[in-house]
Amino acid sequence: MAGLVAEIVAVCTWLGAGAWQGPGYSLVHDDISDMGALTAPHAWAFLIPQALAGAGTIAFVLFGLRPALAHAGRAGRSGPWLAALSGIQDVTDAAFRLDCRAADGCGQAQAAGSWHAQAHNAIGFACVLLLIVTPFVLARRFRRLPEWRRFALPSVLLGVVFVAGLLAVLAPQTASYQGLVQRAIALGGAVWGIAVAAHLVRLGRAEADG
Repeated sequence: MAGLVAEIVAVCTWLGAGAWQGPGYSLVHDDISDMGALTAPHAWAFLIPQALAGAGTIAFVLFGLRPALAHAGRAGRSGPWLAALSGIQDVTDAAFRLDCRAADGCGQAQAAGSWHAQAHNAIGFACVLLLIVTPFVLARRFRRLPEWRRFALPSVLLGVVFVAGLLAVLAPQTASYQGLVQRAIALGGAVWGIAVAAHLVRLGRAEADG
């Protein structure tokens, strides 16, 4: 249930926070991280729920999903750990904030001028790479367990979407749609996380009843 609630809170947080960013901020063009920058209005109303959601997701993966997949053998054993590590940025963003937003006329160099903004970018990039790898690794683990096999193919497809999303973010032709691409990736990951968490809840209830 912690994982289920955490994913829903995360989506509601980055969707809702866009409402108070002001007319200069665009959900299509601007990064999600800009809403937690030092110059962002009411940044803590975004950062605190995001950190709590990130902590909830990490706890779900390590103490819920990992034990549930323990009988899958060695295949994809690192999957849950990769999933947990990929969620670290949601927690660390509260400490490592960007210096300013693009909506304030701030360029990339200005936004990452301080040590904490540079740490934000480094952690964010590492977490994105881990997030891309995670579905492929977990798919190997899902295939080994009959009660989880249905998630193997969707996990691979999600990984492909993540790769395509990263390429779209890096491509100059789609730079103006970076915010939209980020939100599509975040939403896809959240839907996948909600489905996995809900399935684990069902399995737990079935085991308790039987």
